[in-house]
Amino acid sequence: MLAVSSLLLATLVSLAVIGWMPRPAPPQMRLDHAVQVLRGERSAEAEGMRVTVRDAPPNGHASPWLTQLTAYQLTQPVEQVRLVWTGAGNAPDIKVYSRGASVEAQADPEVLRAQGLALATLQWPPFELGVRRGDGRWQVVSSDHGDVVAWRRQVLLALLGGTLLLAPLTAWAALRIGRPLRRLADASAAVTLQSSTPLPDDGPRDVQMLAKAINAGRDRLRDQAQDMTRMLAAVAHDLRTPLTGLRLRAEFAPPVQAARMVADIERMNAMIEQVLDYARGELEPASMQPLDIAALLDECVQSARLRGVDIHSALPGPLPWHGDALLLRRALDNLIDNAARYAGTVGLGVQHKGDALWLEVADRGPGIPEQEKVRLLQPFQRHETSRNRSTGGTGLGLAVVQGAVRQHGGHLDLLDRPGGGLIVRMQLPLKWPE
Repeated sequence: MLAVSSLLLATLVSLAVIGWMPRPAPPQMRLDHAVQVLRGERSAEAEGMRVTVRDAPPNGHASPWLTQLTAYQLTQPVEQVRLVWTGAGNAPDIKVYSRGASVEAQADPEVLRAQGLALATLQWPPFELGVRRGDGRWQVVSSDHGDVVAWRRQVLLALLGGTLLLAPLTAWAALRIGRPLRRLADASAAVTLQSSTPLPDDGPRDVQMLAKAINAGRDRLRDQAQDMTRMLAAVAHDLRTPLTGLRLRAEFAPPVQAARMVADIERMNAMIEQVLDYARGELEPASMQPLDIAALLDECVQSARLRGVDIHSALPGPLPWHGDALLLRRALDNLIDNAARYAGTVGLGVQHKGDALWLEVADRGPGIPEQEKVRLLQPFQRHETSRNRSTGGTGLGLAVVQGAVRQHGGHLDLLDRPGGGLIVRMQLPLKWPE
């Protein structure tokens, strides 16, 4: 409907400007310039004229007086010269007076000489001036202004008028379509599988259909992801029962073998715990509560030291925050244990940057190549150097951290540490959006 109405309005404007306004007048001509063109003293193109050779003389309303004047200027007999007006209604009424008396068509040379200069330099309606050549054909100079050129200004005026009238309609249409699309794009950028807030579906019908399709697709993906995560959590949970039996049987094995069996079982338990942590983070929504982020970090530091981790921290005083303490504690423990596994010594710090908190876990380990950083944030992806018995894992540590940061509306960065090593930075919003 908008396209049809715009086309109709533009057509009506064009009809009004082209059909109802008077036809534009063609450009006028000077007689002396036409004579100079016939003589070869001027270029016809530069004067907006053209020269043609015809078998017959120019046809139209003749002007005897100007014909005589032109013949005199061309030094040709009057019978060899013809000047006619072109177009209907273009013939002016010319009368020349000398000392109060009208001069007849057959003017004497003195009158022509006296009046010729003044008449020849005037602007005249378009005319055709022909001179008979020696071969009997006529050399004719005329205006090079065609009908297309005459209407060019009218058409441009019609286009300009249509543009001015359509501009408010176009601006209104752009705002009506653009605003809902921008709101939909902004909301889609913040969509996660855990979020349940539907995307805005206001605006034109096509935008509403797009928003509903995106909402439906997100719901299907969330259901599928949750089904797979539940299955993964169920399998990991069920593995604990046989591992408990193996642990009991290992007590009756020889001491050397028992120690190796218990170490393997503990490692498998740690892997299962990581799988369950990942599943909890994906299935359970974040529970945002007021907390002291500095106190939470200090608890992580003390717990890590009890596990034998060499950790150094630079923590500020009380720092009120709003978030899920369990999710954040789980993410920090994963980062600290990963850093201790690869580097031995761990550094933990927090910075207040504008409207965000930077929680950083730093080490002096081998680091991560730039091309590997994006891949290692995905579930079950491990760095090549971790595929051994002493440092191997499930590849879920960074995925657990990524999920926790995402649920807090933040961003996770893997940065190269100056002097070697890795810095894992959790950028968390200082205020949780209402």
